[in-house]
Amino acid sequence: MDKHRRSIVKAASYRVFATSLVFLVAFVYTGQLGSSAKIGLTAAVGKTVLYYVWERLWANIQWGVTEG
Repeated sequence: MDKHRRSIVKAASYRVFATSLVFLVAFVYTGQLGSSAKIGLTAAVGKTVLYYVWERLWANIQWGVTEG
């Protein structure tokens, strides 16, 4: 089972990559850096929390896990 710290680092590092895409898409649609940054940051925070919860839920599911 992953430790909480590992789940947090995984979530944060993934968010950096995913937020870049959200920011880029928002900028293409709005053409405004400020609005794009707000959209990107809001999505990043919300999705980071959801990803962490998802990881912790799956850490408790033994399906597909092998010992060895």
